[in-house]
Amino acid sequence: MSLLHHIKTGMKFKNNASLLGCVIAALYGLPAITVAQEVDFDPIFLNSMAGGYIDVAKFNGEYSIPPGTYDADIYLNDSYLSRETIKVKDKDNKSVVCFSSSLIALTGFKTSLLPPESQEMLLQGKECIPLETLDNASSAKFLFSDMRLNIHIPQAHLHNLARGYVDPVLWENGTNALYVSYDNNYFRQEAGKAVSESFYSKLNGGINLNGWLFQHSGNWAWNSTDTQGNYTVYSNNLQRDITSLKSRLLLGDTVSPGNLFDSFSFRGVQLATAEQMLPDSQRGYAPIVRGIAQTNARVTVRQNQSLIYETTVPPGEFMLNDIYPSGYGGDLNVTVTESDGQETSFSVPYTAISEMLRPGSYRYSMLLGELRNQGVNYSPEVYQATIQYGINNWLTGYSGLTGTKNYYAGLIGGAVSTTIGAFALDITGARFDAGVSSQRGLSIRAGYTKLITATNSSISLSAYRFSSSGYLSLANAVSLSEKYIQDRNAKVQLNGQPQQRISLTLNQPLGNESGNFYASGYMERYWDRTGNDVQYQLGYSNNFHSLNYGISVNRAKTNGRTERQYMLSLSMPLGTGSSTPHVNSYSVRDANGISSQLGVSGNLGMHEQFGYSLGFTRENKGNTTQNLSGSYRFKQTQLRSGYTQGQGFRSYTAGMSGSVVVLPDTWLTSAYTGETMGIVEAKGASGASIEGYSNVVINDDGYALVPYLLPYRINKVGINPEGMPLDVELETTVKQTVPRAGAIVKINYPTKRGRVVLIHAQLPDGEELPFGASVQTKEGQEVGVVAQGGQIYVRLDEKISHLQVRWGAESQHVCAFDVTLPDNNKLRQMKFQRLDTVCQ
Repeated sequence: MSLLHHIKTGMKFKNNASLLGCVIAALYGLPAITVAQEVDFDPIFLNSMAGGYIDVAKFNGEYSIPPGTYDADIYLNDSYLSRETIKVKDKDNKSVVCFSSSLIALTGFKTSLLPPESQEMLLQGKECIPLETLDNASSAKFLFSDMRLNIHIPQAHLHNLARGYVDPVLWENGTNALYVSYDNNYFRQEAGKAVSESFYSKLNGGINLNGWLFQHSGNWAWNSTDTQGNYTVYSNNLQRDITSLKSRLLLGDTVSPGNLFDSFSFRGVQLATAEQMLPDSQRGYAPIVRGIAQTNARVTVRQNQSLIYETTVPPGEFMLNDIYPSGYGGDLNVTVTESDGQETSFSVPYTAISEMLRPGSYRYSMLLGELRNQGVNYSPEVYQATIQYGINNWLTGYSGLTGTKNYYAGLIGGAVSTTIGAFALDITGARFDAGVSSQRGLSIRAGYTKLITATNSSISLSAYRFSSSGYLSLANAVSLSEKYIQDRNAKVQLNGQPQQRISLTLNQPLGNESGNFYASGYMERYWDRTGNDVQYQLGYSNNFHSLNYGISVNRAKTNGRTERQYMLSLSMPLGTGSSTPHVNSYSVRDANGISSQLGVSGNLGMHEQFGYSLGFTRENKGNTTQNLSGSYRFKQTQLRSGYTQGQGFRSYTAGMSGSVVVLPDTWLTSAYTGETMGIVEAKGASGASIEGYSNVVINDDGYALVPYLLPYRINKVGINPEGMPLDVELETTVKQTVPRAGAIVKINYPTKRGRVVLIHAQLPDGEELPFGASVQTKEGQEVGVVAQGGQIYVRLDEKISHLQVRWGAESQHVCAFDVTLPDNNKLRQMKFQRLDTVCQ
C-alpha cells in the first residue's frame, strides 16, 4: 500500500514517525515493532538499498517505537482495564511509555509505597515518568502491533479496587462558570370567537465556583387572563461534595430522600450519601462471593446461564465483592477453574430488594430545616436522620427518625435475602401531640421480591398495614397542626386516612419469541370510609418481524365508581436505519366508546436534526382531529412548533429550548440542556463535530459544549475532524474527563497549524534521497522523514520556507531546498500540495 494512499484515506497515522515504522515494516517484511521485542536494524542493508549512509541508531535498541501519541488498550496483570491515550517518548535511543498521575491512579497503585522522590514527581504533575522509575518491581510493555500496553505491578502494590472504580484524585471540579438552561413554550387556542393564549418558561441555572455549586430552578407563567405574569421559584441551593465521606452537603431548598420515609420539600441543610460517587459494582445489592483456589485460577460467575463476572485469582482464599446487581435475582453459580483444568462449582443465593445493601456498605442522610410547599400556610421546623447498613450477605438493617412541630416518628427494620425470595419488614411508630389533642399509632410495612428461575417470573409484593387510626404520616401531622393553630377547640378529622394497602407487580417472559406478559395493581382501604380503592393493569406485548404490538386492560375503582379501559397499540418502522420513519397506531375502548389514532414520525438531516410528526385521531363521538408538529435542532438552540385542528377549534404551539454557558474568557450556546457538561477547546478546529451528539459542532472560536456527561465516571469525548480546515491537525481526537456532579469541565485538544505538503526530492545527481533520512527546519527541529521513493510528507507552518535533509553526521550528508506554499484561496481547492524539487 503506497504512502500516497495513506494520505488520501484520511491520514490515520498520528505522526510521521509512526508512518515511517509502518513503511519499514511493509518494505522489509518485518513484524510490527513492539516494546517487548529487541530490534536491530542493519545499517549496511539499509544503506545499500538507499544508496547512501543513514544513521539508524535511533531505530535500534529494546524500545524501537516511534515517539508519539497512541490510543491503546491497557491491561493490568493480564486483565483488561481500559482504553486510553498514551504517550511514547524517546530517551537515550529508547522509547519509553509516559506514566502520568492519572494513568498511575487508573491502575490503583498504592502511591504511599513509593519512595519520597517518586511521590514528589507525581505531586509535581509530571506527564512523562517511566513506570520503572517510580517502582523497579513494576514494568510496562507496549505491543505496537496490537496497540496494547501491558502493565505488570505486584499485587501487594495495588489497592483492592472494585470494578469501575475511579480514583477521586481524577474527579474534576471543573471551571468557574455561569449557566442557564431554558425551555419556553407558547400555546394559542381558537374556538369560534374565543381565543386563549398562554406562555410558560422553565429556567434552571447556576454558578460553579471553586467546587461550590449554586443552583436555581424556577418558572415564569403568563396567560391571556393574567397579563402580569408570575415567576415562581422552585429552589435555590448551594452544594459541595464531601469526598472523604462519599457524600454531598447541600444548603438551601431540596427534597428529602424517600428510601425509608415519604419525601418532602424543605429549606435547610442536608448531608447525605451520594451514591453516584460509588462505582457501579458497589451500588445496589449483590452478595460477596468467597472461595478457595488451589493454583492460579480463573473464576467465573453466571446468573440464569449468563456470564456476569470473570476474573483470575492467586492461590488461597479469594473474595469477590464487586459483582454488578442483576435485577430481582437468581442464584449465582460460581466455577473455579484451576491451572490444570480441574473445576470446582458452588452456588450463592441471590435475591434483591430495594432495602438490601452489600455487606459492609452503608447509606445515611441527615437534615434540618423548614418544611416547604406542603399545602399549609406555615413552615414548621423539620428534622430527619436515616441509616442503612449491610450486615452480611443475607441481612441488611436500617433505621430512621423524623419529626416536626407536635410530631415525631421512629422506624426500625431489616431486609433478608433467602433462597425463596427477599423479604423486608419495618415498623414505624408515630406520636402527634398538639396540646388539646394527641394520638399515636404504628405502621407495619412488608415487602417481598422473587425471581423464579425455572419460569423467569419476577414478582414484587409490598403491603402497608396501619394498625390503628391514630397513626399519622408527617404530611398529615402538619396539616392537622395547622387546623389546630387556626382553632384550638376545633374537632378535626382527616379524610382519606389509609388503613391498608397491598400492591403487586408481576413480569413473565413467555420465551421462544412468544412475547411478554405483565400485571400490576393495588388495593387500598381507609379508616374513615367503607369500600376499597382497587386498580390493576394486565398487558401483553410481542413483535412479528418488524411489527411491534401490545394489548392491555386497565381497571380502576375509586369511591365506588368503576372504570375499565381496553387498548391495542401497533408500531412499525418503514425501513432500516436511525432516520427511518415509524408508523404508530392505537385504539382505546372505554365507557364512552372507541377512539383511535394513527401517526407517523421520524427524523431527517445529516445529523438527524429535523424531527417531524403527523397524526390523525378519531374520537368516540365521530369527531376527528389532525395534528402536525416539527422540531429543528440548530447548533445554538432547538425550535419546536405544532398545529392541531379539530371539530370547532384549532390550536398552535411553539417552543424553544437550549442552554447558555458563560466562562471567564468566552460564552457558548447549545441546543441541549443538562447540568454536568464539558467544554471542548480545540483552537482552529472549527467545523469539526463531537461524536455521539446531533449537530454539536466546534465554533469559530474553537469551542463546543458537550452535554450529558456522567459524573464520577470516565467520559470519553471524541472529535470527528471532518469539516475542519485542512491546515489544522488534531494531536489527538479522543480525550477523557471525570467530572463531579454539576461540574462544567474544560477538555483541551492540542492542535497544530500548518500546510500539508507532499514533497518528492532528489539529489543533484538524480538519485533519490536516502530512505529514513531526517527532514528538519533550519533551526534543527525534525518535521518528518524521507520515506519510500524519496517521498516526504510534512505539515509546515507558514513561517517555514526552507528545509534541510540530514542522513549522517558529516557535512556531505546534508542537503537543503526551499518550499513555496500556495495562498489560502488556492489551498481551499487542494487536499494537499505536491512539490517536486532538488535537494542541494
